[in-house]
Amino acid sequence: MNLFQSEDHMRNWPQFNPDSAEASLPLNDEVTLFSIEAVKHRLDRDFISQWLPKLAGQRAEAARRLGKTGPFWTPGTSPNPT
Repeated sequence: MNLFQSEDHMRNWPQFNPDSAEASLPLNDEVTLFSIEAVKHRLDRDFISQWLPKLAGQRAEAARRLGKTGPFWTPGTSPNPT
């Protein structure tokens, strides 16, 4: 994760990839995205069995609330699967 002071600062970064612009978020939105219920349970003993399966859906729902609906934010539709 890289933090920039503005969108212009990000776009002027020498390693900026215009294809990744959809993935950028203001800091307040990052806080929202990392405050979903599954993330709060990452240190629980049952995280893998109970919370990991819910993580992608909760993340996608939070992204939708933030207005992020493109392929990067929708599980299973990323143009560059890993």
